[in-house]
Amino acid sequence: MAWRSPDVAALLLALSRVLRALIPITTAVFLMASAMAADPTTPLPDNQAWILAPLPKVLTGPDQPLRDKLRSPRDTLQTLYYSVDVYDFFPAIIQDAVATLDLGDSMPADSASAVLLAVQLESVLNGLDIPLAGVPDKATVETTTIYDADDLKIVMRKYTDGCWRFDRDTVQRIPSMRRTVLARQKSLIAERSGLREGYTDARTTTKRFMLDVLTGDFSAAAKALDLGGLSTAQRRESGPALAQMLGFVLQRRGYTYSQLFPENPVAAPFTWHADRDGRIILRRVAMPDGKDAWLFDRTTVAQLPQMYRAALPAIADIHFARLGLVVPAISAEALAAGSRKPDSVPDRLGSPRVLLRTFFRAMDAAESSDAKIADALECLDLGAIPDKDRRSVGTTIAQKLEAVLRAASLDLSAVPDNWDAPSQTLGASRGFKVELVRQQDGAWRFGENAVANVQEMFDKLKSKERSDRERIGQFESARDTTVTFFASVAQDDMEMAARCLDLGDYFPGAENDLGPVLAYKLKYILDRTGRVYIQEVPDDADGPRYAIYRGELGQIVLGHKSSEPRKGAWLFTPETVKHIEPMFRKVLNRPADATLRDAVELDKGPKFLDAPGVWLRKRLPDVMQRPFGALDIYQWIGLGVTLLFAGGTASVFLRQVHHLVGFVLRQSGSALTTKFVGKKLRPLTWLMAAWLIFRMTTVLDLPAASLDGALAFKKFLMAGLFAWCGFGIIDLVLGIYMNSELLRPHRSLSDLIVPVSMRALKGVTLVVVATYVVYQVGQGEMLTRFLTGLGVAGLAASLAAQDALKSFFGTLLLIGERSFKIGDRVQVDNKTVGTIEQVGFRSTRLRTDEGSLVTVPNATLAGASINNFGLPTTKAA
Repeated sequence: MAWRSPDVAALLLALSRVLRALIPITTAVFLMASAMAADPTTPLPDNQAWILAPLPKVLTGPDQPLRDKLRSPRDTLQTLYYSVDVYDFFPAIIQDAVATLDLGDSMPADSASAVLLAVQLESVLNGLDIPLAGVPDKATVETTTIYDADDLKIVMRKYTDGCWRFDRDTVQRIPSMRRTVLARQKSLIAERSGLREGYTDARTTTKRFMLDVLTGDFSAAAKALDLGGLSTAQRRESGPALAQMLGFVLQRRGYTYSQLFPENPVAAPFTWHADRDGRIILRRVAMPDGKDAWLFDRTTVAQLPQMYRAALPAIADIHFARLGLVVPAISAEALAAGSRKPDSVPDRLGSPRVLLRTFFRAMDAAESSDAKIADALECLDLGAIPDKDRRSVGTTIAQKLEAVLRAASLDLSAVPDNWDAPSQTLGASRGFKVELVRQQDGAWRFGENAVANVQEMFDKLKSKERSDRERIGQFESARDTTVTFFASVAQDDMEMAARCLDLGDYFPGAENDLGPVLAYKLKYILDRTGRVYIQEVPDDADGPRYAIYRGELGQIVLGHKSSEPRKGAWLFTPETVKHIEPMFRKVLNRPADATLRDAVELDKGPKFLDAPGVWLRKRLPDVMQRPFGALDIYQWIGLGVTLLFAGGTASVFLRQVHHLVGFVLRQSGSALTTKFVGKKLRPLTWLMAAWLIFRMTTVLDLPAASLDGALAFKKFLMAGLFAWCGFGIIDLVLGIYMNSELLRPHRSLSDLIVPVSMRALKGVTLVVVATYVVYQVGQGEMLTRFLTGLGVAGLAASLAAQDALKSFFGTLLLIGERSFKIGDRVQVDNKTVGTIEQVGFRSTRLRTDEGSLVTVPNATLAGASINNFGLPTTKAA
């Protein structure tokens, strides 16, 4: 076996010489004894019966045809890895490694030189970290290159016997490639010297661990586990069993090709395997002696009991079984006796993870009910506090401890959920030391040391972290947004809750209509998928996406928005928003999660005004909610009823309005006909019908995808109807003015300004409608440019028409002062005398006594003295 560290290699060389002679006998005796110790009277299961059988043929030669070992490039690479890995245990298997090389006539296959080439090639591949997944398993070509870079080229070829081998050129380059790889690794020698010997990288640690496990030395194997969360006594008692569990799990999850583990001491944490039962991770850990070591991390250790129970029915990987090196299971009786929670221990204090959840639920409930604080105090070891002070002092401690745990950003899935777990220490990454211990009564609580040091840990928090619960309305991190979302829903502020959703995939103007409904549905889903523990939601503004929920329904994810609008905010991702409705349909008839049954913020049922569509859906029988095409049955029926009701109601209502307006006009002596009034008020009928249709469809809970397009159409339709209706009302007002007998005696110069004003009002109506449309499109920058353009255009127009504007405002002054009317004989500034014939927008025309026509600008006329001979006195304008 090729080792990277010379010291380790020397040690293993000496061990291998002994093991080669003793391992077959030792392994058989050890496994036989272990199996019989579990239950001497019970026969072994079929999948372990080989333990008592003679050693397999692999110890003396290949036990399967060569073509089966080399039938694809990946099989060939696995055969080389496997053969060199177990070479120290079974030297004869090295012939399989030699069979992967195309030696030609250069040397015999059973020579020492051929073996050396096979070992050196494995060493080269070690340094290249070639993943098995990247090597073809069913190649359709005759050759494949698995690596070609930096003067290193490794090629496999399919030969006439159907076997894949490393081709002749690759074999000839093995010595030079090995020198190149060794030269690369010189830079890592200094880094390795600072790490614990034998645990300098993930590959070395794995080899060391598997060697100890396969020889049955579980105490030595436990040194490869990060047991920092255990006391010295617990390490001594539980360490070997945990190592045996890990070895058992590893063998049931596949063969551990050491070549696939990174050998870089500064590499990122390496996950070898992960599934729903747990994950196996190696990472660099700071040790008490000052030297780092690569170990199976605390997450792996914490999840070992769960992974072990899941692996019990499985069979060890064939590679281990073929060699007779299978880690036995721990006695079921011993495992059950040590892991069973006593009946006297309440379930809410039955494990470290349950303790944390109980404490978090109690603190959340205590926000609205002081009585719930007692449940939180039960989670603390308050033995050092006098009985009379436990309530008051304990409440303060609990509040500060909860703030500390929030800042620690816990991963509850990594905290053990079994009663017999070792003591846990949380918050080490933040310099905290929150201990969870199993006490004499068997219940799990926050230890006495944790309670005593709460104030010290609280003082280390930033001001933002101390007021974490008050950070509502912020979106700077996943936790901020989660707090804002739940607090907003609890306060019935669905608009704020909707701001937590990334609605960028929907029409911008539809956000106000869709957002609150989708926010309500999301809260409804979360209430059915389990409690969200705010304390474990990350508070890192620059962290990766965070999945609040991942399961059978899909995923509910918070992500950092990287584009405008709202760039930098943490929101529920567009993918999550898109799948809210399918998830909602699946949980519609489910009860709330058991952990939320007593929660104050639990939704007791939708209010009609908050979510009318959900309110109606929950009250309809299932037969009405069956899909029929793009919509449900009741939605099709509702659309038909909506159209009929909206059209009929608008028509009846507006008919009454027509009659009322006609009556008023007749009483005022207007000559306008009912047909003219009906024509001008017709847009009002359409406007009311459209408004009723869109209001009533909110009760139908239409799919967001179809509603998105309808709402986009609604914005433009309503804008057009408002403009049409505004024009009609303006025309109606103008018609009433021009045709009313009651207003005729009061008309004079206003005959000019009223039509002009009506046209100006139409222009204002168009500007308002255009501004509304631009705003609904959602482009704030576009709206700013639009309004700026209007301002610039108005300024340019005013500068270009100053004289015209002066005359216009002069006309307004003449109208206000009523200095004269058409037909009056006036004298202007004691000079010009004439009769008023016409008052225009810019000027007034007078017919003099001599018969000439004089045009006077209204601006001049407004500032002149006017002697009206038709009035008893002269007025100055």
